[in-house]
Amino acid sequence: MLTQRLGLLVIFCLVTLGTTGARCAETLPKYIFLFIGDGMAETHVRATECYFKDAQVQRGLAAEKVAGLTMLTLPMRGRATTFAKDNVVTDSAASATAFSSGYKTDNGVLNIDLETERKFDVMAQFVKRHGMKVGIISSAAPNHATPAGFYAHAKSRNMYPEIAMQLAASALDYVGGPPVLGAEGTDDKATDAKAREAALQNGYTVVEDRKSFDALKPGVQRIWVRSAMPLAIDGKHEIPLADHVSKAIELLAGPEGFFMMVEGAAIDWASHSNDGAAMVQELLEFDRAIARAIEFYRARPDEVLIVVTADHECGGLSLIEGRLTAPGMSKILDGQKKSRNASVDMFETFEKEKISFDEALPQMKAFFGIQYLSDEELAECRKIFKKGGGAQGQYAYGDERRISLFWSRLVSARAGLIWGSLNHTADPVPVYAVGAQAARFAGNSDNALIGRYIRDLISERKK
Repeated sequence: MLTQRLGLLVIFCLVTLGTTGARCAETLPKYIFLFIGDGMAETHVRATECYFKDAQVQRGLAAEKVAGLTMLTLPMRGRATTFAKDNVVTDSAASATAFSSGYKTDNGVLNIDLETERKFDVMAQFVKRHGMKVGIISSAAPNHATPAGFYAHAKSRNMYPEIAMQLAASALDYVGGPPVLGAEGTDDKATDAKAREAALQNGYTVVEDRKSFDALKPGVQRIWVRSAMPLAIDGKHEIPLADHVSKAIELLAGPEGFFMMVEGAAIDWASHSNDGAAMVQELLEFDRAIARAIEFYRARPDEVLIVVTADHECGGLSLIEGRLTAPGMSKILDGQKKSRNASVDMFETFEKEKISFDEALPQMKAFFGIQYLSDEELAECRKIFKKGGGAQGQYAYGDERRISLFWSRLVSARAGLIWGSLNHTADPVPVYAVGAQAARFAGNSDNALIGRYIRDLISERKK
């Protein structure tokens, strides 16, 4: 099926953003960016666009000066299917494998065919073999599924310590994101320290503070920048995703060219939590990173290709037009000052101290920025609260009984965002592209095809 689709896909040569009408066949990209919004569907993008524009209007900006999302300015548009080999609904490991290798695998697996035990040629190996540099940037740990998919092989994405050692043994030119995860995906200082030491022994320069990050200059080999990246709604990042992109461009740009994968990981985490307020902030962080690549593109449009897509949809998000476009929808989301995840401490306190519903209600309203509940909403809130269990689990995947979920969904609904699931769905994801050969990514596609197109462009340029 995949071969047939590849053979039938028509490639259009269109004029790309910022060019003077050169035909797409005339140039091949020297610098390739693949931006992956984890969990991001078209609905997430459109919701964030409405939020972003309304927030500018609420600040008093004149209508003609209101800006939209950078990704929506990219001229080539398409959508991609994301199915895994063993399931119509993919996870991030199988999807990352498709982008990286051009092949499908089972959910939970990184770059291995479990039936034949064949190891796929990962993108990092392929790019380095063609004499280009590689950058892997994510707001998730580099041994998490999506970033790991571009350099690692593992029969289970949960083999975090083993994947961390593959990272340390790799020859990536730039790695940016939080420290590595330990067993079971936990913060494990021992695993992290072991991987860090192994990376140093392998010639990596490890950077862990803003001053050292700013001091990095071209010529440094194998850079691993490690900095915590909590949900954007919960606090500023010392080194935001956008700054990673700018620094990686500065360090990697040169005659060899580069491939750079940039993941906005926490769009997915916020969507698993059905937390619209957190989701739009994560998507804006991701969009700001794309804007840095666009700045680079504008200076050399014939050399740069930027592809923006997602690994899967998360949350079954749908939009209510009347509320979504109503003036002040941004105020509703901004009324929630912290993520649903951050509410765990509050609910733990309620349970430990046996706080009554009437005592807790004002604190819950203040946290989520909701001052009025209808009689029906109040009755539902009281019912869920009395069942307890609101504190357990950071994201509470798959559990719809949580009192914190009631509040995050309520905030979202009042802003026009309706969540239908706590998990991934099979919905196609958007594809936006600009630059040299961007027309290859227009129209209907698939995540494995996107990976193959990128490989084809690299191979063609290096002939």
